[in-house]
Amino acid sequence: MHDTPATATSVDLPAYGYTEHEFFLSGTATAFREDGAWDSDGRWAVADAGQAPYRTRLLVRAPQDPERFNGTVVVEWLNVSGNVDVDVEFGYMHPELLQGYAWVGVSAQAAGVNSTGGSPLGPDVVGLKAWDPQRYGPLHHPGDAYSYDIFSQAGAALRAPRGADPLAGLTVERLVAAGQSQSAMRMLTYVNAIHPRARVFDGFFVHSRAGFGAPIGSGTGLPKLDGPNGPAVVAPARIRTDVDVPVFQVITETELFELGGGAGPRSFVAARQPDTERIRTWEIAGAAHSDAHALRILHTQYTAQFGAVRDLSAMIPIVNDGPQAQVVSSALRALRTWVSDGVTPPSAEPIETTDSGIVRDRFGNARGGVRTPIVDVPIGSLTGETVHVPNNGATVALDTDTLASLYPDQETYVTRFSEATDRAVAAGFLRFEDGRTLVAAARSTRIGG
Repeated sequence: MHDTPATATSVDLPAYGYTEHEFFLSGTATAFREDGAWDSDGRWAVADAGQAPYRTRLLVRAPQDPERFNGTVVVEWLNVSGNVDVDVEFGYMHPELLQGYAWVGVSAQAAGVNSTGGSPLGPDVVGLKAWDPQRYGPLHHPGDAYSYDIFSQAGAALRAPRGADPLAGLTVERLVAAGQSQSAMRMLTYVNAIHPRARVFDGFFVHSRAGFGAPIGSGTGLPKLDGPNGPAVVAPARIRTDVDVPVFQVITETELFELGGGAGPRSFVAARQPDTERIRTWEIAGAAHSDAHALRILHTQYTAQFGAVRDLSAMIPIVNDGPQAQVVSSALRALRTWVSDGVTPPSAEPIETTDSGIVRDRFGNARGGVRTPIVDVPIGSLTGETVHVPNNGATVALDTDTLASLYPDQETYVTRFSEATDRAVAAGFLRFEDGRTLVAAARSTRIGG
């Protein structure tokens, strides 16, 4: 038996005054199936498709001092793209989360519980039951058709626990559901098909999704376009406009075309929709689907849990190192204010695109989108498109002559960077504290002679 829970964070929680605990959750879950046609408008109906018992786990990170709790719980649908539970969203959000929120990771999908191997991360990367049979042997996951109801029941248990209280008496004022990448596709389907009947969560954070949702059950659960032989091609899927709680979508350059397999109905570009009183979308210029920030955290976490894994650290110097984590933290803060006070976040223009790609400036950086000083006062070209590794983008330093033409001396660079930072903070795209950190880093970056 291991001394720590699976998916234990590599972030130093005690330094923030936080604790990490694990709980089991059991009950009877309902599977769903599509009820009628699912169209691009996201108004997706479902019907019950059977029930099954389950037993899964919750991972809880909360302030040690209850007085610090701000009333908001972020409930993350743990990502299983690597065939094992991963708290990707916590890695991006933790600078904001650890300022008073509680966070709960839910082992919602079967792979995280049942996998016995086959992970692209290495042969020893396995699900909960195989990783620690003594600790997790009693778990039982009946399959992903039940995952949506399991996630709903996890949220309900946090607000009104029966038996052990995972939040140790904290008063929950707001429940926000969140997911990144594959889990973001689950969030989309949950918002459109499950939330109208479950109504457990007060807001949703949909981070880095492609242009379509995840399946609901045994069927594809996805809207279709008519092909030459009838409906066959997955159509773009949007957030339903009659949603009654805030939904915040955060998108990187990668999802615009590449995550859906290129230009077409599966791309996020095809699924774009205007902001409404309940829907906001930020597309981050200079950001990639899985960047150096995420890899730094995940490599440490994976090696601590599994030992020998694919060397993610070797990828860090060659992938995108853009401003995603800072923008995500600002977006989470804005979502909390939106949910609690009804103050809508600022809108952002989409990244400029053609029918098949991103429009870039002379330095190779995207035009439009959420702007940060890292792209507005560049010392490199940041892209979310494949350069070396799919989905990870790249950062390529500008050459010496270009830098000299832009910034004759260090002070010029720092002044322009500070001004761009002030603009991003004033626009609501950066937290003030992240702006200060970025400016401090700019001062330590040597430019010119």
